[in-house]
Amino acid sequence: MLEKLNAYNKTITFLGDSVTNDGLYIAYLDAYFMEYLPKLRPKFINLGVSSETISGLSEPDHPWVRPCVHSRLVKALEESKPDIVVACYGMNDGIYYPFSKENFKKYKAGILKLVDIVKKKGIKIVLMTPPIFDGETFGLQNLLPEGAEKYSYMKAYKEYNAVLKKYTDWVKTLYEEVDGIVDIHTPIWNCVKEKRKKDSSYKYGDGIHPEELGHWIIARELLKELFNITLTGVPSIVDGVNAPDWFQILLERHRMVSAIWRNQVGHGNPWRDEEVPVFEEAQILASKLELKAEELLEKSKEKDFINISQWNGYKRNDFCFNGREVIVIEPKLIVKGKPWVWRVEFFDSFAQADMQMLEKGYYLVYYRISDMYGDPEAIQLMKEFHDFIIKKYLFKQKVILFGFSRGGLYAFNYAAAFPQKVLTLYLDAPVLDIKSWPAGKGKGIGSPKKWLDCMKCYNINEKSLESFIGSPIDKIEVVAKNKIPIILVAGDSDEEVPFEENGAILVEKYKNLEGKIELVIKKGIGHHPHSLENPNKIVVFLTSVF
Repeated sequence: MLEKLNAYNKTITFLGDSVTNDGLYIAYLDAYFMEYLPKLRPKFINLGVSSETISGLSEPDHPWVRPCVHSRLVKALEESKPDIVVACYGMNDGIYYPFSKENFKKYKAGILKLVDIVKKKGIKIVLMTPPIFDGETFGLQNLLPEGAEKYSYMKAYKEYNAVLKKYTDWVKTLYEEVDGIVDIHTPIWNCVKEKRKKDSSYKYGDGIHPEELGHWIIARELLKELFNITLTGVPSIVDGVNAPDWFQILLERHRMVSAIWRNQVGHGNPWRDEEVPVFEEAQILASKLELKAEELLEKSKEKDFINISQWNGYKRNDFCFNGREVIVIEPKLIVKGKPWVWRVEFFDSFAQADMQMLEKGYYLVYYRISDMYGDPEAIQLMKEFHDFIIKKYLFKQKVILFGFSRGGLYAFNYAAAFPQKVLTLYLDAPVLDIKSWPAGKGKGIGSPKKWLDCMKCYNINEKSLESFIGSPIDKIEVVAKNKIPIILVAGDSDEEVPFEENGAILVEKYKNLEGKIELVIKKGIGHHPHSLENPNKIVVFLTSVF
């Protein structure tokens, strides 16, 4: 059965090359938990070693034979005693040469050997793909064409990123062999391309090693895979030398403790961390640095950090609640009772109705719990957020939920779990049965990758799906019994989330149960575009309930 990693309060050991040795992305993870979820904070152990490979390969011009993780793997596991191992290799394993079947074979053998050893010890294993090689930052003068006599980390093959892409694609096929896969190559490369569109002089670290933003992307993707936390913003800790003082101290602590761990376990790199205190002394010093960082963090929390900006002419407030991103858009006209709309997914997409509700004095709220498919954990998070936000802004107790596409899973499941908190539902091309999407068990095309993620969220597999009763269509009676009005908008030609497998079932059952439901069918329209060009019909329905 596919399972969530549930990495909270666990010991997580990181293995990798110089990117991991630097450890900035691991310090970002630690800082996130210190700031937002201290009671769930894992123990992060950084055992990355510069120059290391998993293949045992080394280019001729390297100053020494590159160390291989397999020479220290068993001791690393014995010393650190992890619940989860996260490994990131590949950058050095292609040894900066054009693609070679022989080199690739050794890389694959090294990865599979690591997976086998870790799993036999009863430890969960998460693989990260290689990061990117950015030739433009590395320098055209340092790039060699195919057919050169030799290559190295100083003079690399000009298309080396394409080699790493092949390694990345292979790692991503191992989802059945491992407990998690984190693709960092794709989001980093997408970020570099976007940055370069805006600024052609943009540099990605030194071309091999990422700068602060690259490390944050790695941390962000790990948060998603290990903890099911999806973030899109870039926090202040990623601001280099201008990062908050508390983080600077936490980073100092992290790098000192990491050096101690590396020397304790041992490694094949002739370079050693200099002037590192012995293990026992380091623990005392680390505790002092931890306390200092915590004190500074607490002082910074005395201020209510809300980033204020504009969204379509309305005041926008961005902040975090329990480590997840919140957006609150304020109407210009404040209505008595402060009614509000909660867009549960896809903020700012097809927002015609959102805009009209703002114009009528409704607050617009978003809480990012993406990639949880409306599972029980997501519904509990929604309840905690609901209780928080109505107190903070003095909102009306009952909310109008907007459930677009997979947002239908969140909106309807929440209404079924906490009907006393929901005023009405606006569902737009909603997913109401996970068997239809993302599983694709009916007429819809489904999404294989998202279906794997969804099964993890619900702790189900293909066999247990047959008896699964956790989708919205299994809870229609509860919502109807509580007389929650619904307006449903859908296209009749939706191939992704077929109407007949989702919305049509809801409409028929709801009417049979004498529930109030209004259906708006868009002839010849597929899954997109959502909403209506003129959302007046939607808005009239929603505001008539208030």
